[in-house]
Amino acid sequence: MQQVLFHLPFTASFFPPDGVPLYGFGAMLFLVFVVTVMIVGVVRLPAIGIPKEKVLDLAVVLFLTGIAGARVVYMWQYADQFPDKSLYGLGKAFIQIWNGGIVFYGSVIGGLLGYIVFYRLVLRKFQISTARLADAIAPLLAIGLAIGRIGCYLNGCCWGQVACTECQTVPLPPSLGEFPLLPAHARDQLVRPAYSTDRLQQIRGLQTSTGFTLKPRVLVGRDTILEQPMDPRSAVQSIEPGSAAAAAGLQPNDVIIGVNGEPNRIVLEISGPGDAVAAALVQAKELGGNAIGDSENPFGVTTRVTFDEPAPYRTAVAALRANDKVVLSVHDWLWELARDWPRGRKGLSLQVQRGTETATVEFTPKTVTFYPTQLYETISMVLIAILLICFQPFRRHHGQMMVLLMLTYGVHRFLNEAIRIEPTYSYGLTLSQWISVAIVAAGILLELFLRATQTKLPPGLQPLGPPAPVVVA
Repeated sequence: MQQVLFHLPFTASFFPPDGVPLYGFGAMLFLVFVVTVMIVGVVRLPAIGIPKEKVLDLAVVLFLTGIAGARVVYMWQYADQFPDKSLYGLGKAFIQIWNGGIVFYGSVIGGLLGYIVFYRLVLRKFQISTARLADAIAPLLAIGLAIGRIGCYLNGCCWGQVACTECQTVPLPPSLGEFPLLPAHARDQLVRPAYSTDRLQQIRGLQTSTGFTLKPRVLVGRDTILEQPMDPRSAVQSIEPGSAAAAAGLQPNDVIIGVNGEPNRIVLEISGPGDAVAAALVQAKELGGNAIGDSENPFGVTTRVTFDEPAPYRTAVAALRANDKVVLSVHDWLWELARDWPRGRKGLSLQVQRGTETATVEFTPKTVTFYPTQLYETISMVLIAILLICFQPFRRHHGQMMVLLMLTYGVHRFLNEAIRIEPTYSYGLTLSQWISVAIVAAGILLELFLRATQTKLPPGLQPLGPPAPVVVA
């Protein structure tokens, strides 16, 4: 998993703290576009009569409409991941394809719609055979999928089921199926407790978010006894056996006083009516707090104030508890970071207090081992692309390569989907499995239709494009 391949040099001053990132997922999508355009533009499409000046236009249309369709289907399938249903919220989520991902079958729908429009507006006057075009692009779809799934692997999305040691018929190299936990998309499913019997929920609660548990904090409220001394910063309760935290030397009772080079600030949340929160904020700032933003909620306003040390925090709490119009709660900077972890950052550096001594512990929390279904699909697509290229000279009619791709990919995706973590719809099958069944059925019907409508090709090796004209001397 490599969400960020690198940051562009000399851009940190304009885009702090690290500069402009080059995302692995986006880089693979760009590589798909470049590779397919080069092969399509130089070899495949000109062979079937599409003018070279229209090749790039078609490639851009198919790429953009394919990505759009893939994102729309993902947002529909996982609508619960996008709580903001406003036009602005959905539009913003649509652009952020790295948050969650895309669905290949959606790209098929989007690309098909894009092709229909482009054909009617541009290609129809060149009398381009759609069946020949389908044969030309079929291997490129497989190649594009092979590269695109590498992007999914780098992004940490589209993972497989948990590959426990007992259920692995063939042992997996852990490095292939484990991801840095904090930026991994799978963290939500792994860490949260299970609250329902839904398949997506059953995986939750398998591990902690950092490889260790924390001691319960002293809750803050008007009716809570103010304990002295009170330090609400995270303190380690127990270490997960065999975790990266255990290997790095983290110990029970360690008090975390620094996170990734910053103080582990105490974060005090003040909630209530807007005027009461505003007055409490002024008081907290006078007592040494620093405001870091507020948000609206159904009960009023919540603002957050940070304190670098426990002493001013205790003083502020003692004063604010007298305000019966606000509710106080507390956590720390480690909790803030773990909740909204920076994209692409993997390692966790903790400065801990052990009695009178301090120590630094650095490690990268890892997920449990997953089946790397992204890489499984990459391998399958490479094999399917080779099969299509080898089959090309022996097809009996135009369009048969696309039929072969539909049949082979439908079977592969149905099987690969069985070891992924996806919600089921009916009869225990996921949405993609049902679409795979439909794709295979459509492939069979398409083959029957093409046999009835396409001229049968003679025996022997068949070129992709029309035969060369015979020159009569």
